[in-house]
Amino acid sequence: MANVGAIFSTLGNPNSLIPLAVKDMSATAGMTASSFVTGKEEGQDRLIDELGTQALWLGGIPLFKWLFDKTIFKAFGLDSKFDVRNLKNKDVFEKIKEYAPTDEIKKNIEKIGNKQATFKNVALWKFFVATGATIATYIGLTRAKQAYTEDKIRKNLIKEYEAKKNDKNKNSDVAASKPTFKGLGDVVKNFAFSPVKNMWILDGAITGERLTDSRTPQEFIGYSIKEASTLCFMYYAGGKIQEFFEKRADAKYKKSIGLDARVIEDGSVKEVFENGSIEKSLKEFKKVADLNDDAKLYEFLHKNPENEIVKVAKKSDIISLLDDTEKIDTRKYIDLEDIKGVNNKLETLYKQYKEAIAKGESSEKFFQGVKKLKRHSILMNIGCCILALGVLTPMAMLGKRLVSKDDAEFQTKKEIREQLIQEGIIS
Repeated sequence: MANVGAIFSTLGNPNSLIPLAVKDMSATAGMTASSFVTGKEEGQDRLIDELGTQALWLGGIPLFKWLFDKTIFKAFGLDSKFDVRNLKNKDVFEKIKEYAPTDEIKKNIEKIGNKQATFKNVALWKFFVATGATIATYIGLTRAKQAYTEDKIRKNLIKEYEAKKNDKNKNSDVAASKPTFKGLGDVVKNFAFSPVKNMWILDGAITGERLTDSRTPQEFIGYSIKEASTLCFMYYAGGKIQEFFEKRADAKYKKSIGLDARVIEDGSVKEVFENGSIEKSLKEFKKVADLNDDAKLYEFLHKNPENEIVKVAKKSDIISLLDDTEKIDTRKYIDLEDIKGVNNKLETLYKQYKEAIAKGESSEKFFQGVKKLKRHSILMNIGCCILALGVLTPMAMLGKRLVSKDDAEFQTKKEIREQLIQEGIIS
Protein backbone atom coordinates (compact mmCIF):
# COMPACT_ATOMS: atom_id res chain seq x y z
CA MET A 1 0.00 0.00 0.00
CA ALA A 2 2.93 2.32 0.66
CA ASN A 3 4.00 2.03 -2.97
CA VAL A 4 0.46 2.80 -4.15
CA GLY A 5 0.40 5.84 -1.89
CA ALA A 6 3.73 7.01 -3.29
CA ILE A 7 2.36 6.76 -6.82
CA PHE A 8 -0.67 8.89 -5.99
CA SER A 9 1.51 11.34 -4.04
CA THR A 10 3.68 11.80 -7.14
CA LEU A 11 0.79 12.07 -9.60
CA GLY A 12 -1.02 14.49 -7.31
CA ASN A 13 2.02 16.70 -6.66
CA PRO A 14 1.35 20.09 -8.36
CA ASN A 15 5.06 20.94 -8.26
CA SER A 16 6.17 17.78 -10.08
CA LEU A 17 6.76 17.46 -13.81
CA ILE A 18 5.82 13.79 -13.72
CA PRO A 19 2.02 14.28 -14.10
CA LEU A 20 2.68 16.56 -17.08
CA ALA A 21 5.17 14.08 -18.52
CA VAL A 22 2.59 11.27 -18.26
CA LYS A 23 0.07 13.37 -20.18
CA ASP A 24 2.68 14.34 -22.75
CA MET A 25 3.82 10.76 -23.33
CA SER A 26 0.23 9.75 -24.03
CA ALA A 27 0.01 12.53 -26.60
CA THR A 28 3.32 11.44 -28.15
CA ALA A 29 2.15 7.82 -28.40
CA GLY A 30 -1.24 8.73 -29.86
CA MET A 31 0.04 11.22 -32.41
CA THR A 32 2.91 8.98 -33.53
CA ALA A 33 0.63 5.95 -33.93
CA SER A 34 -1.89 7.90 -36.01
CA SER A 35 0.91 9.25 -38.22
CA PHE A 36 2.24 5.76 -38.92
CA VAL A 37 -1.28 4.75 -40.00
CA THR A 38 -1.01 7.22 -42.85
CA GLY A 39 2.56 6.45 -43.86
CA LYS A 40 5.99 5.38 -42.63
CA GLU A 41 7.77 8.62 -43.60
CA GLU A 42 5.20 10.73 -41.83
CA GLY A 43 5.24 8.47 -38.81
CA GLN A 44 9.02 8.73 -38.52
CA ASP A 45 8.84 12.49 -38.99
CA ARG A 46 6.29 12.69 -36.21
CA LEU A 47 8.31 10.43 -33.91
CA ILE A 48 11.47 12.55 -34.27
CA ASP A 49 9.48 15.73 -33.67
CA GLU A 50 7.60 14.41 -30.63
CA LEU A 51 10.58 12.80 -28.87
CA GLY A 52 12.90 15.72 -29.62
CA THR A 53 10.36 18.24 -28.38
CA GLN A 54 9.66 16.18 -25.26
CA ALA A 55 13.36 16.00 -24.40
CA LEU A 56 13.76 19.76 -24.81
CA TRP A 57 10.51 20.42 -23.00
CA LEU A 58 11.55 18.46 -19.93
CA GLY A 59 15.29 19.13 -19.91
CA GLY A 60 16.04 22.17 -22.07
CA ILE A 61 15.33 25.03 -19.68
CA PRO A 62 16.79 23.25 -16.59
CA LEU A 63 19.97 22.48 -18.56
CA PHE A 64 20.47 26.06 -19.78
CA LYS A 65 19.66 27.46 -16.33
CA TRP A 66 22.26 25.15 -14.83
CA LEU A 67 24.84 26.34 -17.36
CA PHE A 68 23.93 29.96 -16.60
CA ASP A 69 24.36 29.31 -12.87
CA LYS A 70 27.77 27.73 -13.39
CA THR A 71 29.02 30.58 -15.56
CA ILE A 72 27.31 33.95 -15.19
CA PHE A 73 26.17 33.71 -11.57
CA LYS A 74 29.57 32.30 -10.61
CA ALA A 75 31.33 35.16 -12.41
CA PHE A 76 29.32 37.69 -10.38
CA GLY A 77 29.87 35.73 -7.17
CA LEU A 78 26.14 35.52 -6.46
CA ASP A 79 24.12 32.61 -5.05
CA SER A 80 21.95 31.33 -7.91
CA LYS A 81 19.69 29.39 -5.51
CA PHE A 82 18.31 32.57 -3.96
CA ASP A 83 14.82 33.35 -5.24
CA VAL A 84 14.58 36.92 -6.52
CA ARG A 85 10.99 37.19 -5.21
CA ASN A 86 12.45 37.24 -1.70
CA LEU A 87 13.53 40.83 -2.35
CA LYS A 88 10.07 42.28 -2.81
CA ASN A 89 9.31 42.79 0.90
CA LYS A 90 12.04 44.57 2.87
CA ASP A 91 10.84 43.37 6.29
CA VAL A 92 10.56 39.76 5.17
CA PHE A 93 14.02 40.00 3.62
CA GLU A 94 15.47 40.97 7.00
CA LYS A 95 13.90 37.83 8.49
CA ILE A 96 15.28 35.77 5.61
CA LYS A 97 18.78 36.92 6.55
CA GLU A 98 18.16 36.43 10.25
CA TYR A 99 16.96 32.86 9.87
CA ALA A 100 19.45 31.76 7.20
CA PRO A 101 20.22 28.07 7.89
CA THR A 102 24.03 28.45 7.70
CA ASP A 103 26.56 31.26 8.12
CA GLU A 104 27.70 30.85 4.51
CA ILE A 105 24.16 31.20 3.18
CA LYS A 106 23.62 34.23 5.41
CA LYS A 107 26.78 35.83 4.03
CA ASN A 108 25.62 35.18 0.45
CA ILE A 109 22.17 36.64 1.19
CA GLU A 110 23.74 39.78 2.68
CA LYS A 111 25.85 40.13 -0.46
CA ILE A 112 22.71 39.89 -2.60
CA GLY A 113 21.05 42.49 -0.38
CA ASN A 114 23.91 44.89 -1.10
CA LYS A 115 23.74 44.19 -4.86
CA GLN A 116 20.01 43.89 -5.38
CA ALA A 117 19.88 45.66 -8.74
CA THR A 118 22.66 43.47 -10.14
CA PHE A 119 21.09 40.29 -8.78
CA LYS A 120 17.67 41.14 -10.23
CA ASN A 121 19.18 41.83 -13.66
CA VAL A 122 21.21 38.61 -13.67
CA ALA A 123 18.18 36.59 -12.53
CA LEU A 124 16.07 38.16 -15.28
CA TRP A 125 18.69 37.39 -17.93
CA LYS A 126 18.90 33.82 -16.67
CA PHE A 127 15.22 33.39 -17.50
CA PHE A 128 15.53 35.02 -20.92
CA VAL A 129 18.69 33.16 -21.90
CA ALA A 130 17.46 29.73 -20.74
CA THR A 131 14.09 30.14 -22.45
CA GLY A 132 15.57 31.68 -25.60
CA ALA A 133 18.29 29.03 -25.91
CA THR A 134 15.73 26.25 -25.53
CA ILE A 135 13.50 27.80 -28.19
CA ALA A 136 16.47 28.30 -30.52
CA THR A 137 17.48 24.65 -30.01
CA TYR A 138 13.94 23.57 -30.83
CA ILE A 139 13.93 25.65 -34.02
CA GLY A 140 17.23 24.03 -35.02
CA LEU A 141 15.78 20.60 -34.31
CA THR A 142 12.72 21.38 -36.41
CA ARG A 143 14.78 22.55 -39.40
CA ALA A 144 17.10 19.52 -39.15
CA LYS A 145 14.14 17.15 -38.85
CA GLN A 146 12.39 18.65 -41.86
CA ALA A 147 15.55 18.48 -43.97
CA TYR A 148 16.13 14.85 -42.93
CA THR A 149 12.55 13.83 -43.70
CA GLU A 150 12.46 15.59 -47.07
CA ASP A 151 15.82 14.08 -48.11
CA LYS A 152 14.64 10.62 -47.09
CA ILE A 153 11.35 11.00 -48.97
CA ARG A 154 13.20 12.18 -52.08
CA LYS A 155 15.52 9.16 -52.01
CA ASN A 156 12.64 6.75 -51.33
CA LEU A 157 10.59 8.12 -54.23
CA ILE A 158 13.53 7.74 -56.63
CA LYS A 159 14.14 4.22 -55.33
CA GLU A 160 10.46 3.31 -55.71
CA TYR A 161 10.42 4.73 -59.25
CA GLU A 162 13.54 2.78 -60.27
CA ALA A 163 12.12 -0.43 -58.81
CA LYS A 164 8.82 0.01 -60.66
CA LYS A 165 10.61 0.87 -63.90
CA ASN A 166 12.71 -2.27 -63.64
CA ASP A 167 9.63 -4.31 -62.81
CA LYS A 168 7.83 -2.81 -65.81
CA ASN A 169 10.68 -3.81 -68.14
CA LYS A 170 10.62 -7.36 -66.81
CA ASN A 171 6.88 -7.66 -67.26
CA SER A 172 6.34 -5.66 -70.46
CA ASP A 173 3.88 -8.20 -71.88
CA VAL A 174 1.57 -7.92 -68.92
CA ALA A 175 2.08 -4.20 -68.77
CA ALA A 176 0.62 -3.73 -72.22
CA SER A 177 -2.73 -5.08 -71.14
CA LYS A 178 -2.76 -4.19 -67.44
CA PRO A 179 -1.44 -0.98 -65.88
CA THR A 180 1.07 -1.56 -63.06
CA PHE A 181 1.34 2.00 -61.68
CA LYS A 182 -1.11 3.18 -59.07
CA GLY A 183 -0.81 6.86 -58.23
CA LEU A 184 0.59 7.27 -54.76
CA GLY A 185 -1.97 10.03 -54.32
CA ASP A 186 -4.45 7.21 -53.73
CA VAL A 187 -2.30 5.79 -50.90
CA VAL A 188 -3.10 7.07 -47.41
CA LYS A 189 -0.35 9.16 -45.79
CA ASN A 190 -0.66 11.58 -42.87
CA PHE A 191 1.00 14.31 -40.94
CA ALA A 192 0.61 16.12 -37.60
CA PHE A 193 2.75 17.54 -34.84
CA SER A 194 2.89 18.50 -31.14
CA PRO A 195 4.80 20.16 -28.31
CA VAL A 196 4.44 20.18 -24.59
CA LYS A 197 5.69 22.08 -21.69
CA ASN A 198 8.11 23.51 -19.26
CA MET A 199 6.43 26.84 -19.02
CA TRP A 200 3.56 28.59 -20.77
CA ILE A 201 6.07 30.83 -22.51
CA LEU A 202 8.08 27.91 -23.86
CA ASP A 203 4.98 26.09 -25.08
CA GLY A 204 3.61 29.28 -26.57
CA ALA A 205 6.90 29.84 -28.42
CA ILE A 206 6.97 26.25 -29.66
CA THR A 207 3.37 26.58 -30.85
CA GLY A 208 4.15 29.83 -32.68
CA GLU A 209 7.28 28.38 -34.28
CA ARG A 210 5.44 25.27 -35.42
CA LEU A 211 2.64 27.24 -37.03
CA THR A 212 5.05 29.68 -38.66
CA ASP A 213 7.38 26.95 -39.91
CA SER A 214 4.64 24.63 -41.19
CA ARG A 215 5.67 23.25 -44.58
CA THR A 216 2.12 22.91 -45.93
CA PRO A 217 -1.46 23.94 -45.08
CA GLN A 218 -2.03 20.31 -44.10
CA GLU A 219 0.73 20.58 -41.48
CA PHE A 220 -0.50 23.99 -40.31
CA ILE A 221 -4.02 22.66 -39.65
CA GLY A 222 -2.64 19.60 -37.90
CA TYR A 223 -0.47 21.75 -35.65
CA SER A 224 -3.36 24.10 -34.89
CA ILE A 225 -5.59 21.26 -33.66
CA LYS A 226 -2.83 19.52 -31.72
CA GLU A 227 -1.37 22.62 -30.10
CA ALA A 228 -4.79 23.92 -29.00
CA SER A 229 -5.61 20.54 -27.45
CA THR A 230 -2.21 20.28 -25.74
CA LEU A 231 -2.28 23.76 -24.22
CA CYS A 232 -5.85 23.22 -23.04
CA PHE A 233 -5.49 19.81 -21.42
CA MET A 234 -1.89 20.18 -20.28
CA TYR A 235 -2.48 23.36 -18.29
CA TYR A 236 -6.09 24.55 -18.10
CA ALA A 237 -8.46 21.58 -18.15
CA GLY A 238 -6.49 19.49 -15.64
CA GLY A 239 -6.84 22.14 -12.97
CA LYS A 240 -10.53 22.60 -13.70
CA ILE A 241 -11.15 18.84 -13.54
CA GLN A 242 -9.34 18.68 -10.18
CA GLU A 243 -11.30 21.68 -8.94
CA PHE A 244 -14.59 20.04 -9.97
CA PHE A 245 -13.86 16.88 -8.00
CA GLU A 246 -12.70 18.86 -4.97
CA LYS A 247 -15.96 20.83 -4.93
CA ARG A 248 -17.92 17.62 -5.46
CA ALA A 249 -16.16 15.92 -2.53
CA ASP A 250 -16.95 18.91 -0.33
CA ALA A 251 -20.59 19.23 -1.34
CA LYS A 252 -21.64 15.60 -1.73
CA TYR A 253 -19.42 13.71 0.70
CA LYS A 254 -18.54 16.47 3.22
CA LYS A 255 -14.86 15.64 2.86
CA SER A 256 -12.34 18.26 1.76
CA ILE A 257 -9.57 16.91 -0.51
CA GLY A 258 -7.79 20.18 -1.22
CA LEU A 259 -4.66 19.27 0.77
CA ASP A 260 -1.60 18.00 -1.09
CA ALA A 261 -1.86 14.29 -1.92
CA ARG A 262 1.37 13.60 -0.04
CA VAL A 263 -0.18 14.93 3.17
CA ILE A 264 -3.37 12.92 2.76
CA GLU A 265 -1.43 9.75 1.94
CA ASP A 266 1.04 9.80 4.88
CA GLY A 267 -1.63 9.69 7.60
CA SER A 268 -0.07 12.34 9.86
CA VAL A 269 -3.16 14.56 9.77
CA LYS A 270 -5.31 11.68 11.01
CA GLU A 271 -3.22 11.43 14.18
CA VAL A 272 -3.40 15.13 15.11
CA PHE A 273 -7.14 15.18 14.40
CA GLU A 274 -7.71 12.18 16.66
CA ASN A 275 -5.74 13.56 19.62
CA GLY A 276 -7.06 17.11 19.10
CA SER A 277 -3.61 18.73 18.94
CA ILE A 278 -4.55 20.30 15.61
CA GLU A 279 -6.69 22.82 17.51
CA LYS A 280 -3.66 24.34 19.19
CA SER A 281 -1.86 24.65 15.85
CA LEU A 282 -4.83 26.32 14.20
CA LYS A 283 -5.26 28.83 17.06
CA GLU A 284 -1.55 29.73 17.16
CA PHE A 285 -1.43 30.26 13.41
CA LYS A 286 -4.65 32.28 13.31
CA LYS A 287 -3.38 34.59 16.04
CA VAL A 288 -0.36 35.54 13.93
CA ALA A 289 -2.13 35.52 10.55
CA ASP A 290 -4.77 37.97 11.86
CA LEU A 291 -2.02 40.56 12.45
CA ASN A 292 -1.62 40.94 8.64
CA ASP A 293 2.13 41.34 9.15
CA ASP A 294 4.08 39.27 6.60
CA ALA A 295 7.36 39.56 8.50
CA LYS A 296 5.82 38.21 11.73
CA LEU A 297 4.08 35.39 9.85
CA TYR A 298 7.36 34.51 8.14
CA GLU A 299 9.08 34.49 11.52
CA PHE A 300 6.35 32.24 12.92
CA LEU A 301 7.24 29.57 10.35
CA HIS A 302 10.80 29.44 11.72
CA LYS A 303 9.95 29.63 15.41
CA ASN A 304 7.19 27.00 15.33
CA PRO A 305 8.48 23.92 13.47
CA GLU A 306 6.05 21.68 15.40
CA ASN A 307 2.99 23.65 14.32
CA GLU A 308 0.89 21.41 12.08
CA ILE A 309 0.34 24.11 9.44
CA VAL A 310 4.12 24.50 9.15
CA LYS A 311 4.61 20.73 8.94
CA VAL A 312 2.00 20.35 6.21
CA ALA A 313 3.49 23.29 4.27
CA LYS A 314 6.89 21.56 4.36
CA LYS A 315 5.44 18.26 3.14
CA SER A 316 3.67 20.13 0.34
CA ASP A 317 6.90 21.85 -0.78
CA ILE A 318 5.47 25.28 -0.03
CA ILE A 319 8.34 25.57 2.45
CA SER A 320 11.66 24.20 1.16
CA LEU A 321 14.21 22.61 3.48
CA LEU A 322 17.98 22.75 3.22
CA ASP A 323 19.30 19.45 1.85
CA ASP A 324 19.43 16.66 4.46
CA THR A 325 18.33 18.95 7.29
CA GLU A 326 15.13 20.14 8.93
CA LYS A 327 16.19 23.79 8.53
CA ILE A 328 14.17 26.04 6.24
CA ASP A 329 16.18 27.11 3.18
CA THR A 330 15.55 30.84 3.29
CA ARG A 331 16.91 31.28 -0.23
CA LYS A 332 13.76 29.65 -1.57
CA TYR A 333 10.58 31.71 -1.90
CA ILE A 334 7.70 31.04 0.49
CA ASP A 335 4.28 32.19 -0.71
CA LEU A 336 2.55 33.26 2.49
CA GLU A 337 -0.85 33.16 0.81
CA ASP A 338 -0.29 29.47 0.09
CA ILE A 339 0.56 28.98 3.78
CA LYS A 340 -2.74 30.61 4.72
CA GLY A 341 -4.43 28.33 2.21
CA VAL A 342 -3.04 25.28 4.01
CA ASN A 343 -4.47 26.62 7.26
CA ASN A 344 -7.90 27.09 5.69
CA LYS A 345 -7.91 23.59 4.19
CA LEU A 346 -6.91 22.00 7.50
CA GLU A 347 -9.54 24.04 9.31
CA THR A 348 -12.26 22.95 6.87
CA LEU A 349 -11.27 19.28 6.99
CA TYR A 350 -11.13 19.29 10.80
CA LYS A 351 -14.61 20.78 11.01
CA GLN A 352 -15.90 18.05 8.67
CA TYR A 353 -14.05 15.44 10.73
CA LYS A 354 -15.72 16.52 13.98
CA GLU A 355 -19.17 16.54 12.33
CA ALA A 356 -18.59 13.04 10.94
CA ILE A 357 -17.41 11.69 14.33
CA ALA A 358 -20.45 13.26 16.02
CA LYS A 359 -22.66 11.32 13.59
CA GLY A 360 -21.00 8.04 14.48
CA GLU A 361 -18.51 7.68 11.63
CA SER A 362 -15.17 6.23 12.70
CA SER A 363 -11.94 8.16 12.23
CA GLU A 364 -10.58 5.32 10.12
CA LYS A 365 -13.56 5.38 7.78
CA PHE A 366 -13.48 9.18 7.46
CA PHE A 367 -9.85 9.32 6.39
CA GLN A 368 -10.20 6.29 4.13
CA GLY A 369 -12.98 8.22 2.42
CA VAL A 370 -10.79 11.32 2.06
CA LYS A 371 -7.94 9.26 0.63
CA LYS A 372 -10.25 7.43 -1.78
CA LEU A 373 -11.79 10.68 -3.05
CA LYS A 374 -8.37 12.28 -3.49
CA ARG A 375 -7.09 9.31 -5.47
CA HIS A 376 -10.23 9.28 -7.60
CA SER A 377 -9.79 12.99 -8.42
CA ILE A 378 -6.15 12.41 -9.44
CA LEU A 379 -7.03 9.42 -11.64
CA MET A 380 -9.87 11.29 -13.32
CA ASN A 381 -7.67 14.33 -13.90
CA ILE A 382 -4.85 12.30 -15.45
CA GLY A 383 -7.25 9.93 -17.24
CA CYS A 384 -9.36 12.63 -18.89
CA CYS A 385 -6.27 14.45 -20.13
CA ILE A 386 -4.72 11.22 -21.47
CA LEU A 387 -7.98 10.38 -23.24
CA ALA A 388 -8.14 13.82 -24.82
CA LEU A 389 -4.46 14.12 -25.76
CA GLY A 390 -3.60 10.50 -26.57
CA VAL A 391 -6.82 9.23 -28.12
CA LEU A 392 -9.48 11.77 -29.09
CA THR A 393 -7.22 14.45 -30.60
CA PRO A 394 -5.17 11.99 -32.75
CA MET A 395 -8.41 10.27 -33.84
CA ALA A 396 -9.98 13.58 -34.81
CA MET A 397 -6.93 14.59 -36.83
CA LEU A 398 -6.65 11.18 -38.48
CA GLY A 399 -10.37 11.09 -39.25
CA LYS A 400 -10.21 14.51 -40.91
CA ARG A 401 -7.41 13.27 -43.14
CA LEU A 402 -8.98 9.95 -44.05
CA VAL A 403 -12.36 11.36 -45.09
CA SER A 404 -10.65 13.59 -47.63
CA LYS A 405 -8.99 11.78 -50.53
CA ASP A 406 -6.95 14.85 -51.47
CA ASP A 407 -5.72 15.27 -47.89
CA ALA A 408 -4.96 11.61 -47.13
CA GLU A 409 -1.41 11.52 -48.44
CA PHE A 410 1.50 13.16 -46.61
CA GLN A 411 1.48 16.57 -48.35
CA THR A 412 5.25 16.98 -48.12
CA LYS A 413 5.75 13.69 -49.97
CA LYS A 414 3.23 14.70 -52.62
CA GLU A 415 5.02 17.99 -53.23
CA ILE A 416 8.46 16.33 -53.43
CA ARG A 417 7.09 13.80 -55.94
CA GLU A 418 5.71 16.60 -58.11
CA GLN A 419 9.08 18.39 -57.90
CA LEU A 420 10.94 15.23 -58.98
CA ILE A 421 8.56 14.82 -61.94
CA GLN A 422 9.19 18.43 -63.00
CA GLU A 423 12.95 17.81 -62.75
CA GLY A 424 12.54 14.75 -64.99
CA ILE A 425 14.05 12.41 -62.36
CA ILE A 426 10.89 10.30 -62.16
CA SER A 427 7.73 10.15 -64.20
